[in-house]
Amino acid sequence: MNRDKRFELIARADSERICEIAERILADTAVEVIKKPMGGMIMMRFRDTAEKCIFNLGEVLVTEAEVRINEELGYAMIIGKNPESALAGAILDAAVESGHPITPEIMDLLKSEELRINKELQKTWAKVATTKVDFEVMV
Repeated sequence: MNRDKRFELIARADSERICEIAERILADTAVEVIKKPMGGMIMMRFRDTAEKCIFNLGEVLVTEAEVRINEELGYAMIIGKNPESALAGAILDAAVESGHPITPEIMDLLKSEELRINKELQKTWAKVATTKVDFEVMV
């Protein structure tokens, strides 16, 4: 799993699960906080599928954090105001980057979160599909 995918999954992962693993990492690993969790606004961009152009959809509240384990940096950005999750996500990212012994467990967590997220998306798309208009039938 590449780092971009890891960032995406950490950002959408269950807060309790990532915080639990981060606490276990903190129990036996020195973690230096580079950037304390802080909120901010970022522009959400969207690609129009019809015209293939990108436009700014609006601003989104995020919380980001950055930490260091050994010489490896860890970073996380979470949608919403959630400093604990942002810090925990950054710790997980740094742990993976530094080859921490708990890395396989982190990767298993992220894979299970990916499955959960995909199932939720499928349910949402199934609901949306019921509202789809078939213009062929309307003629």
